[in-house]
Amino acid sequence: MSCFSSGKSFAKIAAKMTAGVVLAALIAVNCPVKVNGAVTGKLEIERHKYDLNWDRVTEKYITPLDDGGYMIFRYDGSNAEDLSAPYLVEYYDSSFRCGSIKNIKAELPIFGGFYADDSGYYVLTGQENPQMSASVECFRLTKYDKSWKRIGSCGLKDCNTVLPFDASGCSMTTEGNLMVIRTGHGMYGGHQANITILIDISEMKILDSQYAVSNESTGYCSHSFSEYVKIEDHHIIGVDHGDCYPRGIYLWHYGADITSGRFTNKSPTYYLMLPVIGEYEKFGNYTGATLGGLEISSSSYIVAGSSIDKSKFPVSEDFEYDDYGKKDIFVSIFDKSSKEVKTKWITTDAGSNKDYTNPYLVKINDNSYVLIWSLTEKEDTVYYAFIDGKGNIQGSVKSAKGIQADCQPVVSGNEIIWYVRDEILWIDDDLVEISDSHFYSINISDKSFSSKVAYDLDVNQPKHGKASLPYLKAPAGEEITINVTPDEGYELSYILVNGKRITGNKFTMPAEETSVTVNFKRIGSPNLDDVVNIGDYSFKVTNSDTEGAGTVMLTGVVNPVEAVVIPATIDINGYIYKVNRIGGTAFFENDTVKTVYLTANVTVIDKNAFYGCPNLVKVSGGAGLKTIGENAFARCPKLSSFIITSKVLYKIGAQAFYKDAKLKTIYIKNTTKLTKGGVKKSLKGSSVKTVKVKKSKIWKYKKFFKKSNSGKKVKVKK
Repeated sequence: MSCFSSGKSFAKIAAKMTAGVVLAALIAVNCPVKVNGAVTGKLEIERHKYDLNWDRVTEKYITPLDDGGYMIFRYDGSNAEDLSAPYLVEYYDSSFRCGSIKNIKAELPIFGGFYADDSGYYVLTGQENPQMSASVECFRLTKYDKSWKRIGSCGLKDCNTVLPFDASGCSMTTEGNLMVIRTGHGMYGGHQANITILIDISEMKILDSQYAVSNESTGYCSHSFSEYVKIEDHHIIGVDHGDCYPRGIYLWHYGADITSGRFTNKSPTYYLMLPVIGEYEKFGNYTGATLGGLEISSSSYIVAGSSIDKSKFPVSEDFEYDDYGKKDIFVSIFDKSSKEVKTKWITTDAGSNKDYTNPYLVKINDNSYVLIWSLTEKEDTVYYAFIDGKGNIQGSVKSAKGIQADCQPVVSGNEIIWYVRDEILWIDDDLVEISDSHFYSINISDKSFSSKVAYDLDVNQPKHGKASLPYLKAPAGEEITINVTPDEGYELSYILVNGKRITGNKFTMPAEETSVTVNFKRIGSPNLDDVVNIGDYSFKVTNSDTEGAGTVMLTGVVNPVEAVVIPATIDINGYIYKVNRIGGTAFFENDTVKTVYLTANVTVIDKNAFYGCPNLVKVSGGAGLKTIGENAFARCPKLSSFIITSKVLYKIGAQAFYKDAKLKTIYIKNTTKLTKGGVKKSLKGSSVKTVKVKKSKIWKYKKFFKKSNSGKKVKVKK
């Protein structure tokens, strides 16, 4: 029998591919799912529900810390070949503010799982063994202390493995100094089954393992598409989702006491927890079920999942599972005393074309559990129910807006917490990935639901000093204090938060990714937005940099002046600033100005800058001018000469020369940057008849200065 069925639907493809190749194909075609105007990566949601027959290893984990905070461990599968730092560890406080992030080096290229206990952290990795060599370390468990200092590792070789974690999940658990790992693997003959490993984690030594045994009595499941494992009184309790030998969701109770260092010296007992639809020969890998968790109560073993209820949809020769593929949520309860199994359907809506999936089971205590799941057609909704140790619902099923994805929820204090990342936002029909961290919680006492979003927070390191933030991520509404330390001889000039200037060094965190920019200036130099009067004009500081990049905007006239020569630079307290802009009210309705000469530093003339100047006759210069604002020279009845020498002028604003009766020709003979949109309505209401341009641009600019675009029919000449 091959590793995957050649039966219906997706199984036809799977028959020709190994599990790893099939999974890669699934990832490549995954589409995003809308969530309240935004979307989240569909793989992020579907990873745990594995509708296409088999499970995947979990890539995100949340661990409560002793100080009330949380540690997030996540695997970045986008760069799986780089072993230098594919694991990211984020530390959050109890208010979901991230204080630090570190990268962890991988040991082997294939990620399998993460586990935390009181003694430290464990990362399980593996590598392919296409040559079927007995010397290749196919599985490796690496132990770290709570500071992520490497303590040691142990590995499994010669274990009939070609591809570790193939088409399966991975479950890890500990009791004292013993750890049990249960997962799947692709084997030498092209087949797939489960594998179980027993490890002494105090000495990092493998004690026992089970794989590729030819009969079911040893805990062998083929194909094993999802696995969970627990330890009870020194005995292994495992559950597998099999599609062939055996077919169904099966519970395994191993008879051997693992404190002896072995678990396979006695045959396990297995129990059918949930039958699945059809026979392997007809339905192949598809079973209409997913496995979502295993827990142990004082009286029972509890298995959670989603499945087609066979009593509602009986299988017949002409059965098409695509017609009945909607699933309900179940818990199957194994009574330890009677050895009986009872399946309880938490939802019963599959017949109404609903598809419940993605179940997680969370233990609160020996007689209290929470079952969490989602609805495929409504990925922005989380459903949950409290159940007792026998699977009975306590109260009613509840729902709330949120996402349940690739992270096993954990109990922290009086809350059940889980984590979702990698949101994607629609912006103008384009998908843009953002890195918000979403935390969802269920209150154990009152069963209420809540959520927090921690947004990325960074600071651009300034010149002439240092700046730092207390957090790398923070929820909206948090007060953030920016720590600033200027170099000797410098002082704080201003701080921008997402491009907006703030007062002081504190701000309230907005509900978005946030960037902070800090600027220092020499002591005694002007501040940003300071207004100074120099000569005949007033200027406003627009960039207080004192290293040659400082700029000012000319904002007004102090003394009456007829011949305006815009200075290239000004000196403020010994510091030189470029005059690169003329403000919108600088010469508004000024009745003394007659001529204007623009130096090369002027790049912008703002809207209405020279509006209504009754005696303005001539404008010239402007070698660096880029934009002329709307109505910039409107209602200047004597203006007759307009000669701009800029090579980079790209925009002339709407009605720039409105009602200028004597202006018949404008000279812009050097520019090569004009665009059609840049001159739209620029000549509307003007008396301009001719536009003089660069010879090589005549043909192109004639299209731009058509009446339909510029607002006036003119001749375009050299």
